[in-house]
Amino acid sequence: CLQSTLGDPSFCREAAKLLSNAKFPVILSGAGVVIGNAIEDCKKLAERLDAPVCSGYQHNDSFPGSHPLAVGPLGYNGSKAAMQLIAKADVVLALGTRLNPFSTLPGYGIDYWPKKANIIQVDMNSDRIGLTKKVTVGICGDAKLVVQQLLTKLSNTAGDADREKRKTLIHQTKSAWLQTLTSLDHEEDDPGTTWNKDARARDKDRMSPRMAWRAIQAGLPSNAIISSDIGNNCAIGNAYPTFEEGRKYLAPGLFGPCGYGFPAILGAKIGCPKVPVVGFAGDGAFGISMSEMSSCNRKEWPSITMIIFRNYQWGAEKRNSILWFDDNFVGTELDPELSFAKVAEGCGLKGVQVKTQNELTSALKESCEAQKNGTTTFIEVILNQELGEPFRRDAMKKPVKVAGINPKDMRPQ
Repeated sequence: CLQSTLGDPSFCREAAKLLSNAKFPVILSGAGVVIGNAIEDCKKLAERLDAPVCSGYQHNDSFPGSHPLAVGPLGYNGSKAAMQLIAKADVVLALGTRLNPFSTLPGYGIDYWPKKANIIQVDMNSDRIGLTKKVTVGICGDAKLVVQQLLTKLSNTAGDADREKRKTLIHQTKSAWLQTLTSLDHEEDDPGTTWNKDARARDKDRMSPRMAWRAIQAGLPSNAIISSDIGNNCAIGNAYPTFEEGRKYLAPGLFGPCGYGFPAILGAKIGCPKVPVVGFAGDGAFGISMSEMSSCNRKEWPSITMIIFRNYQWGAEKRNSILWFDDNFVGTELDPELSFAKVAEGCGLKGVQVKTQNELTSALKESCEAQKNGTTTFIEVILNQELGEPFRRDAMKKPVKVAGINPKDMRPQ
């Protein structure tokens, strides 16, 4: 049993003063908001301040997506609206978050972290406070209890500075991003590279990852629990899912356990047997844990839907090779003859292969309905080989040339 920590009252007073005097306060909600059952409290604080709420990377369920102040997830393949708005902040309340690199590193070429803003970080683990970003006030405490303190300590005029102007900007920025997101169909190539352009030309009849994610959003039940995995196609979808309550988005997080999506969604269904669940994984990540296909048809196991993005490659690794190693691909190709849909059928489960957006949306709707009757469905989504952003541009650089080694000596893969 862990005792909830209230947070130092004097630090909470200091944080409340900063928020009260802020001209452009922004809230960044993380996993601690979900774990601490603090979503409603976070919503009250956001409404009191009329502060936009950004979600941390892979914590899209930490604030209601339909709320006017919700602006989407920060970080890798996240929301441009969230990035553009937090860049304007003079005070940031980082609530229940470690401020890990995936929630703070540049995205879409936007270096959005507000370096001159006052940062208030609230986290249960004192070791994490100030670890990745300089903070003005660090509060070791439970997100819910800290927010409740902040609400009682705010001044009567908190949030009044430029309130209407801020609300208008939030609405305009969010609307513009949502229009952009619905129109995105492909991934961009870096200067000097043509992989994505070539992939589109090579497989003209196949969906791009973004086309697939739009089709998924059209077929996903509003109350569904989803899991994601490590990999390029899953990560491209980071900006798409929204939720109205917490504990709906299971993701591998910063540790990056490849193969997480499938077993995670099985566990979710065991815990919430009456809720539709949908797991997501690329074909590389799914291969790591696919042995569970031979187990999940047992009578005592609940039914699920598992979506497998099939682009026949280890995408994240290949993207790094394109950008930094002159297309020298080593071990990045996956077997095109393997069919996960047929493997599912061989295990006594339902396997479906889809190639269009309409097929994907229909299969997803049908599979979620079929869960009520005890049917587990594996949906194999055939995609082109477009690749999104590398996970960590900051961690990679061009290799140093070594005397005596010639690229022409490399054996073709």
